[in-house]
Amino acid sequence: MHDLTTTRFKNPTKNSIIYWIKQQVYKFVNWYVPRKSKFIFTPSAYVKQDIVDSTHVNPDKIFVTYEAADEIPETADPIKLLQSKPFLFYVGRPQPHKNLARLIEAFAMLKKDTPDLLLVLAGRRDKMYDSFINDAKRLDVADSVISTGYVTEAQKKWLLRSCRVYVFPSLSEGFGLPGLEAMLHRAPVACSTTTCLPEIYGDAAWYFNPLDVYDMARTINEVLVNKELRNKLILAGRKQAAKYSWLRMAEQTLDIYKKALNK
Repeated sequence: MHDLTTTRFKNPTKNSIIYWIKQQVYKFVNWYVPRKSKFIFTPSAYVKQDIVDSTHVNPDKIFVTYEAADEIPETADPIKLLQSKPFLFYVGRPQPHKNLARLIEAFAMLKKDTPDLLLVLAGRRDKMYDSFINDAKRLDVADSVISTGYVTEAQKKWLLRSCRVYVFPSLSEGFGLPGLEAMLHRAPVACSTTTCLPEIYGDAAWYFNPLDVYDMARTINEVLVNKELRNKLILAGRKQAAKYSWLRMAEQTLDIYKKALNK
């Protein structure tokens, strides 16, 4: 069970009645499956406690197996439009819990003191992205919000290595793989204090309240202007990302499979 995010957030681009019905089914599945399972895997201690609080299953049957980030092996492929330009970067799906609307508001505040700054949003465009572009137009920063659409791994590598700050404003995560991947590629990370993120990132990220756009803007600006802080976060991020291992996760998973079969 990776997280319970889908049980808590609605998608305004979907048919509200159909989505509500699907969400009730999903809530039932997330209540029923833990009771029928011998053991449960989660990617963070936060999710483990969340499952216990939500379903009241025995915590002894829940095992935390941390995920990890891989360095992208492809050669970085620059995006010509963004070369030699300062930009903030976010990559991912534009779901409501990703909190991109507030990120754009915070970015509009930053633009007042840093007029040449850009905000780059990478990921497949859909109706949610259209709503964010409308937000940018309303705040008069549409020309500075760059929606790249899908990017290749090589392009993503370049974006991570070239951004001034990787911003992760999410309201709910089970592990927070994008921020850890950013750390691995030497991007300083500013992110929200919610759910599992402080557990996974430790002291390697600069945190803000994701519901407070002023705090978000202030925190991002600190990373932008403070070179010493940026370098500190880059070094700490590399060390933090190195703490996680897919091999260790696989070994732990196999041990629990064996335990389930023997039981």
